[in-house]
Amino acid sequence: MNKKIAAVLLSTLMVCGAIASCSKSESGSSDNKSSAVPEKITAASQPAETTVSTTIPATEAPVTTKTTTKKAVKTVTTQPASKAVETAPADVSGSGYTDSLTLAADFYQAYLDHEPENVYKMFNEQEIECYKELMADELDGKSPDEVFSREALIKAIDDSMVMVEEIMAEFSDSENDRWTADVSAELFTEVTEEELSSFNEELGTDYTSGTVINYMYYVNADNGEPFVGNSSAFLEKNGQWYVSFSSLMQSELINQLEV
Repeated sequence: MNKKIAAVLLSTLMVCGAIASCSKSESGSSDNKSSAVPEKITAASQPAETTVSTTIPATEAPVTTKTTTKKAVKTVTTQPASKAVETAPADVSGSGYTDSLTLAADFYQAYLDHEPENVYKMFNEQEIECYKELMADELDGKSPDEVFSREALIKAIDDSMVMVEEIMAEFSDSENDRWTADVSAELFTEVTEEELSSFNEELGTDYTSGTVINYMYYVNADNGEPFVGNSSAFLEKNGQWYVSFSSLMQSELINQLEV
């Protein structure tokens, strides 16, 4: 399939194509898993600005409300029972993320926890539909709704996670090794207004800002071994942040789909 994309989709949002597939190469080997594979990186050889983080915490700690039930007391009263206050349901539209850092942390944590459906929920449905329309003529007559169905996309994300886990196994001393994602604000690159305008114009979206993580590290918390992880882009609309579906498709998922 001809990988037709918006003009600035990858040149702007994904400049590190060589590490996007999250694969590992071995020096002198003729059976590399991918041509886009980082060399093994020891903790000592990490860039000076990279700091190994502790395990990414959950986005929001659950709020527990303590309820005390008192024994009913029979009383005689002539007052009418008070009316219960009806509360309108909360607006659950959008991604639920109001900043890109929290979204990025949860995105990579979903990879660590192998939760493909959680990643799918981080997409903007409008962008998925726009991407389908953009790719419609490149699918050899197949239906975009079929190729990019929810089930097919979740399977593609799942396969991408398996690839990451296979690399983790190569950097692990045992199957019980713990892994973290090194994600910090310093890793983000802001998308310029001109770049975002070009992206919106060609894809048909209406995002108002965007950020990119060109590289990050997955780190073995037990032996300190890191490897370069998947790049990613995050876009904002109406105060809500989303994982860029188009960018993830081109950097991670396009080869996982059966087209």
